Amino acid sequence: MKAEFGQLQFERRLEAAPPRVFEALISAEDRMAWGPPDTGSVVLIEGQPAAAPGAREVSRCGPRDNPYVDVATDWILIEAPARLIYAETLTAEGAPLGTSLATNELESAGGGTVLRLTVQLVSFVGADMMGEFEHGWRHAVEGLAAHLEPA
Repeated sequence: MKAEFGQLQFERRLEAAPPRVFEALISAEDRMAWGPPDTGSVVLIEGQPAAAPGAREVSRCGPRDNPYVDVATDWILIEAPARLIYAETLTAEGAPLGTSLATNELESAGGGTVLRLTVQLVSFVGADMMGEFEHGWRHAVEGLAAHLEPA
């Protein structure tokens, strides 16, 4: 099957200062709260190394009753609290589904943060995966915003 390539861009104002947003982007506990690709899914990050350049984290995601997708996150650049770059490769039952390169740029904005996220994508399983990627990333950005809302 032919590889498919794409790019997503998001810009979102978040109701938290850049250090808090940055922490939410790298903290396993935070990412398990805001990161699922839809309301019926989970992200499980357990017993993994802390985010650091060169570190690899392996997590699982998918439906709550069967999180069958393995996610290998390779932390590339961590410049707190302004820039974070990492790659994620998704596999299911040993077969690669796709890879994304996420570049997060954070800018202070009146007590909050403007997040600019660029995601470069490659699907190894065809065009349908591109739609899955877009849905998952869009839901994650909305989940991050909701997670950071003041109580």
